[in-house]
Amino acid sequence: MENARRLHSIVVAVDGFVASGLVIATVYAAHRTYVHYGGVVALLNSRVTVLNVSLCIGFGLVWSRCLTMLRLYRNDLAELAAPLRKTGLWCVVAAGLLVFYLKGREIGDPSVFVIATVFGLAFLYEGCRLVLSHFRLRHRVELQQVVILGTGRRAGKAWRELRLHHEHDKCLLGFVDDIDPGRVPPDIAARYLGNVSELSTYLVKHVVDELIIAVPIRSCYDLAQRAVCIAEAAGVHVVCVNEAFSLVHAKRIRERASLFVDLVPRDSGQTIAQTAKRGFDIVIAASLLLFGFPLILIIAALVKVTSPGPVFFVQSRYGFRRRRFNMYKFRSMVQNAEHLQTSLETANEAQGPIFKIRNDPRMTPLGSFLRRSSLDELPQLWNVLSGEMSLVGPRPMSVRDVSLFSEAYLMRRFSVRPGITGIWQIAGRSSLSFDQWIRHDFSYIDEWSLALDLKILARTVPAVLRRSGAA
Repeated sequence: MENARRLHSIVVAVDGFVASGLVIATVYAAHRTYVHYGGVVALLNSRVTVLNVSLCIGFGLVWSRCLTMLRLYRNDLAELAAPLRKTGLWCVVAAGLLVFYLKGREIGDPSVFVIATVFGLAFLYEGCRLVLSHFRLRHRVELQQVVILGTGRRAGKAWRELRLHHEHDKCLLGFVDDIDPGRVPPDIAARYLGNVSELSTYLVKHVVDELIIAVPIRSCYDLAQRAVCIAEAAGVHVVCVNEAFSLVHAKRIRERASLFVDLVPRDSGQTIAQTAKRGFDIVIAASLLLFGFPLILIIAALVKVTSPGPVFFVQSRYGFRRRRFNMYKFRSMVQNAEHLQTSLETANEAQGPIFKIRNDPRMTPLGSFLRRSSLDELPQLWNVLSGEMSLVGPRPMSVRDVSLFSEAYLMRRFSVRPGITGIWQIAGRSSLSFDQWIRHDFSYIDEWSLALDLKILARTVPAVLRRSGAA
């Protein structure tokens, strides 16, 4: 809460400075007509009055106050249309007030171009701030879902650590332990999930990001090893309660050492590579959206005029850490395709928890071409730009398909961001069986590198042009 207030104060202060800067820029542009284009030196040599200084400060305060009254500093902007309209209206009003002041004081005669430029930049600045606030809300980091192995003293200590120092980034789901339920401590009994043999089933039905090993390793090694194997197979991060050593002089190095330590130390090289991958995704996705915008407009128009219904098909999919997001595609099927799928389940040609029909009767003529050419996936570049997807990775799966998963190991495919293309794309696309698809996904996760991503991207283009395995 304190951080939120501090951030709000900083944003308001910066807005005030920006508004004051706008006044200075406008006054300078208007004043040039009186100093015969003497430039900045002539302006600095001109007399600065207390009134003009007060104007700059007052304008900045009024600017921030009015934006506050218009509720444009809120952190819960679920939609952008109304805030952007309010921002545009306020910029016009503020420009009018400043022109009125300049003319009244005979400071200068700013042209329409100057006013439009200055306050156009103001609208651009405020608009970008609103957009960033909107996306920060949409992509706010969710709490990590945590399960603790153990019900004894160490487990209680781990729970206390979560409550005191991780309330903003971790959420405890419960405890697992091979113990008689009647012997579980009263404070833990309400959160007892079952024994370790039931952990696999729990991971299938619930989102779990982290398993904390909070049992004595020497006396409970077999129990911990079983839990670690189940968690690792499902792509769940594993940490241990660190009670092996007490560092007397640790406070000289850092204020407080964490109680939890990674079972496998994080590779700094991999972290850097992942950051580079994200940067590469942003640059390529933004470039393709910019230069491909005319093609996107043409496809959108064709989809709209060739069949009734919306231009985009929006479907909830499971992505990184098994979080759901809205994936965008150009609509390639009839408007009520999802409702018709129930009646077509008996015609499903795929084995496993996926739905596939080679000659799908729901496909539109244009949609068939878009599917074969993969042009229907162009809108997913927006998902890449917003961080929900990557250019390369396992395909995001629908809620219907994931609901049919029965094995915990399948959850490991959600340990990385889903991608527009992947090994499955260059290996056969829709002609692959579900088992082959999953093997390719796991192969990508285990062998990932930036070089592998570049190789897959390079081989995706000829695979699409050949239309190999396209449904």
